[in-house]
Amino acid sequence: MADAMDSKSISRKGVGVQVPASAPASIASGALESDPYARAALPVLMHRINNATQVLAGLNALITLGSAEALLASRASDLQQVARTYAESGWLLAALGSALGAETLLERREAQGLEPVLELARELARRTGTQLEFAGQVPRLCPTAGRGWEPAWALGSWLFALSATPAAPVRLLGDEGALRVEDDAPWSTARAALAQHIASRIADVQCGPNRLRLGPSWFR
Repeated sequence: MADAMDSKSISRKGVGVQVPASAPASIASGALESDPYARAALPVLMHRINNATQVLAGLNALITLGSAEALLASRASDLQQVARTYAESGWLLAALGSALGAETLLERREAQGLEPVLELARELARRTGTQLEFAGQVPRLCPTAGRGWEPAWALGSWLFALSATPAAPVRLLGDEGALRVEDDAPWSTARAALAQHIASRIADVQCGPNRLRLGPSWFR
């Protein structure tokens, strides 16, 4: 994900930010209640954005007391982290909103959109006392595949289900242009139901015991 600062995100005359929507609008009735992944992820993403906004507010207050140029030079790493938080959390919020029926993603696409999904999965797992460890890399997403939200939602939902299991390594494997995700965590009726649910919503996907495969049509 891009973490560069540009004129749309941070102004050098004070700090002005283009903030992602605070919450997805027009979510279908009952959609959030029936999606455990989205229900857990949305508060975490909002918390991230709120923290980033507080950092910007503090920097803005400091700018009024001294040289903006000097402050921005000395706090460049903070600003870069804020920009990265907005970019990645905004993408995830938009993808989740679209998965819930709000169409918040629109035409936005992120080739590296699955990387923040892994980071969020680690954070959600830590909150339940589980450590997720990933071996391998995720491929770049195809900018024209589907409506854009499907791979992020499918992978995030699959990994979130591991938060209720003992810690286990997760293997991310290339498979003839596809992404195969494997684990050794206990298989359960809940995970089996999730596999059926993902397969019913997403094209070019295969779900089975301890295995999710997103087909090559989702990737470059």
